Parts: sequence; C-alpha cells; structure tokens
Amino acid sequence: MTIPVTNVYAVYLEAACGTIPAGTVINRVVWAGDGQWEPPSGQSVVLDNEGEYPIGSVYVVKEAAK
Repeated sequence: MTIPVTNVYAVYLEAACGTIPAGTVINRVVWAGDGQWEPPSGQSVVLDNEGEYPIGSVYVVKEAAK
C-alpha cells in the first residue's frame, strides 16, 4: 500500500471582512495534491505542516525579497 504524501494548508482572508482582519485563518486543508484545488475567491493559503496557524490566528504575509 502506498501512503500518499499530504500537506496541511492554512486558508486565510486576503482582505478584512467586516471586523475580521486580513490574514485571519478561517480554515485548514489537508491535501495530498490529487486533482486540482484552489481556495475560494478572496482567500489564499500558506503551507502549514507545523501547525503554526490554527483557525482564528492571523497570518502575516511576508514580502518577497527584492
């Protein structure tokens, strides 16, 4: 039996929504990479196998080095 490689992603808001600030983690997704999956419009993901971003925490987007 082959055990699929899975990753955990934290799904966060790209922009504030009412009183909920941008970056708030609203879901966690375990995905083995099979098929296609994209977060809903207005949401993004960050790889979070270490569990640093539980639901309700705020992820701060790190700017890319120039």
